This record gives sequence, structure tokens and C-alpha cells, in this order.
Amino acid sequence: MAQKNELEAVVGSFFISVTVILVIVNVFLRYFVKIQFSWIEEASVGCFIWTVYLGATAGYRKKNLIGVDALTKILPLQGKKILRLLTDILLIVLTFTMAYLSFRYTIDSDKITSALEISYVYINSSLAISFGLMALYSVGFLVSDIINYKDLENEKKSEVVI
Repeated sequence: MAQKNELEAVVGSFFISVTVILVIVNVFLRYFVKIQFSWIEEASVGCFIWTVYLGATAGYRKKNLIGVDALTKILPLQGKKILRLLTDILLIVLTFTMAYLSFRYTIDSDKITSALEISYVYINSSLAISFGLMALYSVGFLVSDIINYKDLENEKKSEVVI
């Protein structure tokens, strides 16, 4: 069961459910009833795009994305602390830049889908929302790491090596 602070996961789960249902219905109609609706494909692709970006946002918030930690393993503790703060700052710059660019991309969208004839703004807004949330989470990560700067030493001691 999703917690109340997992809005991305809940909405993403809704969109992936809609995607799966639409694809199953489309396959059934195509192979057994011999009819095909192009709007089903458009709707399922739009839902899938929302799923991907909301899923990435949920993973980012939980820090569950793939990372390479070879550098952090060879640095001394003070170096790890500094690298963590520098990484937080870099991620703030990156996510705010992506949020801005995706917002501009969304508001500049003037195309419409061919079958449903809806604006691509509804699909492209998934980028702006996801990167906007990632930018906010990035600020939260930096603030948290600054507040817990001295506790980072304890975190190293409590790590479990697998």
C-alpha cells in the first residue's frame, strides 16, 4: 500500500494500469474482432510516457536510481562529505535546468495528436511536472545533507557491506 507521500507512485501506477488495459483491449480487438482503434494506441503511449516520468521521479525521491560509487569508495570521509554536497549542487542545477527546458517545451507545444486531436501539452506536461518535482527534491536533499553534515560520519559507520 502506497503511503500518502508517494503521490508519484500512485499516479504512475494508475497510468501504467490504464496502459496495460488499453494494450490488452487493442490486441483483443485487433486479433479477435478484426477492428482497430488508433486512438487506443495514442492514449496508451501518452499514459506510458506519464508512467515513465513519474516513475523516474519516484525513484529519484527515494534515491533508488542507479549510481556509480567508485569515487566515493576511495575518498576519505571528509572528501565524501564534500563530494556529496557538490553532487547535490550539481543535481540542483541539472534538475532546475531540465524543469525550465521542459516547461518551455510544454508551453511551446502546438501540435495535436492525430486520432484523439488533443494537444501534446497534456503529454509533454509530464516532463515539466516530473523535472519540477525532481528540482524540489534536489533542494531538499541539499538542505538535509547540510543539516546532517556531521551525521554523515555516523552513516558511514552504519553501512553494511554486502
